[in-house]
Amino acid sequence: MNSPDTPQDNPQKRDELLDSLTKGLALLRLFASGASSLTVQDVAEQLDVTRAAARRLLLTLQHNGYLAQDGREFSITPRVMDLGFAYFASMNLPRLAGPYLKALSEEAGETCSLGVLDGESVALVAREEPPQILRVDMGVGRRMPAYAHSLGRVLLAGLDDAALEAYLATAQLRKLTPFTVSSRTALARTLKQVRSDGYCTLVSELVDGFAGISVPLRAESGKVVAGLGFSMVLGSRDKAHLVRHHLPALRRAAGDIETLLRRR
Repeated sequence: MNSPDTPQDNPQKRDELLDSLTKGLALLRLFASGASSLTVQDVAEQLDVTRAAARRLLLTLQHNGYLAQDGREFSITPRVMDLGFAYFASMNLPRLAGPYLKALSEEAGETCSLGVLDGESVALVAREEPPQILRVDMGVGRRMPAYAHSLGRVLLAGLDDAALEAYLATAQLRKLTPFTVSSRTALARTLKQVRSDGYCTLVSELVDGFAGISVPLRAESGKVVAGLGFSMVLGSRDKAHLVRHHLPALRRAAGDIETLLRRR
């Protein structure tokens, strides 16, 4: 019997398969087996393809951000982890975190969301909101610029130094409101503070008059895999109010969800 992790060979379906995609996935598995870097010749030999085909595979993955090139050597980039996070987010986190989001939303009377990093965006993978006229953001699947959302900032602050440096070097930072932090230097300083604090408050940077407060969710390894937070109309409140009234509940819920993740 084939295991879930073993590619299944069905002769009747072979003519429907895309060989180049199969080879590209096989190339990524070479890195998963422990190779830190590969050359065109390495790939050609290990995948039994021509040097020209190996080069096209490597350059295609490089173009899409999954590999980096240094002379003749190609190495994997942190973006490959997005593939694993997408599965993790879709299969585990929303289901596990759902009851906590619901309880938080009901207790605070505010929208509560769970988000994961998707390139330069934060993607909502779960969401609960109380009955209200004014609604924040949108539904599950909505993607927003990570630098201008509290969920996105706790995720960016959780990147390792190399990945964060790469993000800051290439991210498209736009002034979405008069209050948006859009300078790379200022954003780097802000993310450093978020990393130190272990939470993020954000006011009027994505949409004027709206605010958010978020905390990171960590895997057993300590890596930040998601963000948990409230979004709301600010009204007469300030950042200190958000911290005082919402941070303790978010941290408790995050701790409980992390405990569930460790038990799986």
